[in-house]
Amino acid sequence: MMLLLLACTGADTASGDVVEPFLMVEDDTLQVQLDRVLSLEATASEGTVTWNFGDGETGAGAEVAHGWAEAGNYVVVVQLTDDQGRRATQNLFVEVHTPLLLDVPVRSSTLVVADDGAAWAVTTDAGLITRVNASGARSMDACARPRSVASHGALDMKVACDDDQVVHVSVTSGEVTSRDELPAGSHPYGVVTSEAEVFVTLAGTGQVVSLGSDGEVTVVAECPDPRGIALADGQLYVSRFRSAPDAGSVCRPGKEPLVLPMHPGPDSDTLAGGVPNLIESLAISPDGETLYVPMLQSNVGRGLFGSGQPLTYESTVRAAVGVVSVDAAEEDWTVRKLLDNQDRVIVVEPSPTGNYLAVAHPGTGTVQFLDAFTLDAVGSILGAGQGIAGLRWVGDTLFVHADLDRVVRAYTIGAPGTLPELIWETSLVESEPLDAQVLLGKQLFADSGDTRISKDGYIACVSCHPDGDHDGMTWDFTSRGEGMRNTASLLGRAGTGMGYLHWSANFDEVQDFENDIRNAFGGTGLLSAADWAATSDPLGASKAGLSAELDALSAYVTSLAVTPTSPVADAATPEREALFLASGCAECHPAPLYTDSALPDLRLHDVGTLSAASGGRLGGVIDGLDTPTLLGAWSTGPWLHDGSADSLDAAIAAHTTLALDPGTVTELAAYVAGL
Repeated sequence: MMLLLLACTGADTASGDVVEPFLMVEDDTLQVQLDRVLSLEATASEGTVTWNFGDGETGAGAEVAHGWAEAGNYVVVVQLTDDQGRRATQNLFVEVHTPLLLDVPVRSSTLVVADDGAAWAVTTDAGLITRVNASGARSMDACARPRSVASHGALDMKVACDDDQVVHVSVTSGEVTSRDELPAGSHPYGVVTSEAEVFVTLAGTGQVVSLGSDGEVTVVAECPDPRGIALADGQLYVSRFRSAPDAGSVCRPGKEPLVLPMHPGPDSDTLAGGVPNLIESLAISPDGETLYVPMLQSNVGRGLFGSGQPLTYESTVRAAVGVVSVDAAEEDWTVRKLLDNQDRVIVVEPSPTGNYLAVAHPGTGTVQFLDAFTLDAVGSILGAGQGIAGLRWVGDTLFVHADLDRVVRAYTIGAPGTLPELIWETSLVESEPLDAQVLLGKQLFADSGDTRISKDGYIACVSCHPDGDHDGMTWDFTSRGEGMRNTASLLGRAGTGMGYLHWSANFDEVQDFENDIRNAFGGTGLLSAADWAATSDPLGASKAGLSAELDALSAYVTSLAVTPTSPVADAATPEREALFLASGCAECHPAPLYTDSALPDLRLHDVGTLSAASGGRLGGVIDGLDTPTLLGAWSTGPWLHDGSADSLDAAIAAHTTLALDPGTVTELAAYVAGL
């Protein structure tokens, strides 16, 4: 007995006109617009044909017509019953979607797909942009640290580069055709294009700019800590990468920012509260109605000092996706999708109709699929790649940019319940740009799926140190024997090149992060049990040389030897330098490293900023702090060990041991901002 669907046509509900064609994704999947009536015809051997349309409505007969009242993902079940009571069924998956924008929403990404079906991806570590497809790859030198790429029409690619350039690449020749030079310290990050304009986020200056065809730069908006940028229906949306301590936000030039509230919890083994943070990209649904915000919730409200509850491996951070109307003033946190046993969400990619969402977790190398209407998980790709940085969904193909694998992988996405099929993967580089030990260390630094590092996939080193930088948060580490601790950037520090690690100088080698791995991340550790027992005191016997993985982690952190260029470097004038010296600042912050921290000498200072919130040091009394470098301080707010200063002026004024007048504080802050 056989059942076969022969015909599927549709009519506009208003005019009754037949509307064709319908896109047949698979033999058992249809995509249909909400205002269409679907006509279905079935032929079969003799018997009775009945239909269940998945929305509570049913039908009977070989020919039926049905329209759905709401967009959604429906399973139409067709059943044939013969005169002996035997039954055969067939499922038809129907994606009922709202009308799609004619101008498809665009967003910044490390990966785009050109009109010819080839993918273009940036490799930041190699300075490359690469065109890849099933046949191979063609790479070209772009710039130092390319961050994102966007297609501009059919013939041009735009690449935003951290070295203050936007590079134009010909799609046909694969050659760099021109470069737009931006002011030093701009740090371009995200790029999107419309038919006429190119928009770029400048992470260094906190601006969104438009680039004219003649290279003219026009400031479109001031946005705090901008990273990802999206464009739909003429409106720009810009992510604030590091959030304020009480809420995240999305900048909307010409409109009030969208507020992303703190999730209040409660905390459990499957849920946890926190501030939406590390928002690197944004996505807009194909109908232009919904903004998707990939995030990591940082649970800075939890801790023994503040809430009386200790931070645990499953309550510190939580992967989440914000789902909000583009017209809303504030996200409804009760709708936010929290994802269990995963690290940060870095990318959300809607399917071509917007009915499904692909969600990337770089730490576990997982892509999850969610029903866009219910937010229920409907599938996944395990082992999609280390350090996933970009996704693109075109037709029935999902492209995955696995940055730390240096590959792009292409998967065919079938009907719900079927496994995605890997159809090709192509390398982005001919030779690895990093030393093998440094690459391994970078992979471990970003890994939350390795149970030696993290229990249940929650935390990686990058959860607080994205790209080796800082997360802008102040954590309550009282349960660790410490206190309120503002996350410090690792950039420019070259591991222990500037002395002890952390505000309280409680680590004297990078390998001591084994203590965080075991005690805070819930990992089983990278050391053997015997070596751990002998070296668990972070200021005791050295861990170096006992674990190849810990040494690789140290090699990566040590490789972070460059401090980001300040956008106001010219503010560090000789006159202000003289004032810096005369005011006594150089006693603790001597050039060229602007810190007196040095191994093995321990030099802790109390400059008047210690309080009850400062907690302890290694479980004991804290009577001073290790001196942080001032290099790159312009980008490390909030400031001070407890994050209590919201500006460099406030941080300097808090040094009560210096007794500085307001004018001097202002001049010193300008000097430090230029370092």
